[in-house]
Amino acid sequence: MNKVKAFLLDKNIDISKFSYKNTAIIIENDKNKYVLKQKKRDDKKELYDYLLSRNFSFFLYPENDFKDDYEVYQYITEIKTLREEKAASLINIISELHIRTTSYKEYSLDEIKEIYEEKNNRINYLFQYYDELEEVFSKEIYPAPFQLLLLNNVSKIYNTLNYSKILVEKWYKNVVNDKRRRIVFLHNHLSLDHFIDSSDPKIINFDYSKYDSPIYDFVNFYKSHFYELDMTMLFNKYQHRYRFTDNERLLFFIEIIIPSKINFSDNVCDNTLKINNLINYIDITRKFILEEEKKEQEEDYSKFNKQ
Repeated sequence: MNKVKAFLLDKNIDISKFSYKNTAIIIENDKNKYVLKQKKRDDKKELYDYLLSRNFSFFLYPENDFKDDYEVYQYITEIKTLREEKAASLINIISELHIRTTSYKEYSLDEIKEIYEEKNNRINYLFQYYDELEEVFSKEIYPAPFQLLLLNNVSKIYNTLNYSKILVEKWYKNVVNDKRRRIVFLHNHLSLDHFIDSSDPKIINFDYSKYDSPIYDFVNFYKSHFYELDMTMLFNKYQHRYRFTDNERLLFFIEIIIPSKINFSDNVCDNTLKINNLINYIDITRKFILEEEKKEQEEDYSKFNKQ
């Protein structure tokens, strides 16, 4: 904290009180309220100037020099809204970011193979991992609750991994025949925690931003909030403004459907909760994808009948 105080003193920023919010420090004095963060990357000025050049201003510009070790931002008080309203507002803004920063390039064959192999390797690793867990847990004379929960639901994990393989093969076949892809500027850490909903809404924390396929912002958002928000409604809202191509859609489904690896602890309750969360995630995501695929088929059928 001494280093922070020295920095603020050098910037002539008085401190009446301070508090912590995640990795940020909230600084208050009689006149202003600021957010102080450790600088994580050196290209922030170029990043923000690029966004401004694309007429995208839904972010906070720092109050201090970019050469400093810290970033100082004006504190913005959020309006009180339902999380569903806040999520809808964020989806509108992130779709705008993607619209304004879209460019096109082609996959090289090596890039396609790299993605294909990475997905297959991850799926094969998870098959082996859960197969070994099933074998170990099934040998227990008195299995713990979390072990029983996994044994009773492991077939869902295997079915999901098999389904993931089908999607990967379909994506690979399609993208080899159509290498053109869209690239956008991604926030790359998208969640409601990184969005300030106010009269002048702002996305915050661009520390992990990069250029890549537009799917990845919604992938991060989905994994952060699948359990609490209507993802079908929010996905449709995003698609209405920035529709995924067929190949993007497949890759998006692949990214969200491949289940995660559970890292167990010594706590039985904690382990049981982890498995329960994984099974819930699989159930919700399978339903989400199947509904989206059904909707896509109905749209294609409708278009066909109009011809």
